[in-house]
Amino acid sequence: MRESAVARKMLTDTEPQEHATFYKDLLDSLPEGVIVADKDLNIISVNEPSETILNISRRKTIGNHISKFLPEEITTLCSRAVKEERVVQENDLLFRISRNSSINVECTVSPIHGSDGRMNGLVIQIRNTEKMNMMSIISRNCSLEENYETLVRGLAHEIRNPLSGIKGAAQLLNGTLSKTEKNRCSKIIIKETERLRDLVDRLVKPSSVSTQHLMSVDINEILIDIIFLESNLHKNIKFKHKLDITIPPIPGDYNSLKQVFINIIQNAVSSIKDKGQITVSTKWVTDYKIRNKHTVLISVKDNGTGIQKKDLKKIFTPFFSSKRKGTGLGLFISSQVIAKYGGIITAESEEGTGSEFKIQLPAS
Repeated sequence: MRESAVARKMLTDTEPQEHATFYKDLLDSLPEGVIVADKDLNIISVNEPSETILNISRRKTIGNHISKFLPEEITTLCSRAVKEERVVQENDLLFRISRNSSINVECTVSPIHGSDGRMNGLVIQIRNTEKMNMMSIISRNCSLEENYETLVRGLAHEIRNPLSGIKGAAQLLNGTLSKTEKNRCSKIIIKETERLRDLVDRLVKPSSVSTQHLMSVDINEILIDIIFLESNLHKNIKFKHKLDITIPPIPGDYNSLKQVFINIIQNAVSSIKDKGQITVSTKWVTDYKIRNKHTVLISVKDNGTGIQKKDLKKIFTPFFSSKRKGTGLGLFISSQVIAKYGGIITAESEEGTGSEFKIQLPAS
């Protein structure tokens, strides 16, 4: 069967002929199986690990419906991804590769959206979890000390920010504040205490992480709280904010999103050695979409020391930090949270001039 017209158009539009070999080699070099299908679930591309993991032929699958080669559970996942236009995942699927042989796999199905925001295909990622579990056991046995250190560093980073907020608000209460400002500090202490309690609950019961319910989060409210606290703690820095009052709420977890903006704003603070300025702005973006939704753009711009060009591409990598006492987890965690809610985070910087972090999140 020949490829569908849609499949051919997707390949023509997204991969110039001169780059086709490069993209094929790139997909083949990945350790996991990757299958690309159009929105009608006809297979467009199959990488080499897919052939190995699933015992299928790339040549025979192209142009056919995925149900002919993949189990019903994966076909159902793909149908859900098309219908709901979101990433769906199943962690424990039994895949029968022959009459007497089967393997456990993890499958993630991600929609492909074009520049116009419309969904025109799917990426199906398949991992052999039996192999992954074996590697995990080996890793635990070989580097228990390293894993323990990683865990401690992660917990320290997660706990430090709420504690800093509580300490900062408590310090301000000892100063000469108006009644309104004192009430505000009290509310910040209560909120940060609740964040710590939420963190402890998630440590005691890890399954609660996956069952977090989404709620409508007012991004401006989060930013105003952070700016109020940081501007009072750092008198050498001028904080400016340009907050668009028309932006809609963001569907997400309040504490996770607050953690993101605390990380970014505190990074901006630490980049200013003497006097400086930080500008925080929000904007309702309607001229293009992410995942077929209009977005809210949040910008945090400083005139601090900036980031070296060689480091800029590493800043979202776990445990990378240019700070002497940095954990290297702040921006990594932030990027993971933003990705979880279907958003994008980017950074622009020039050494000696300053940096600007931009976050785009799909709105309600």
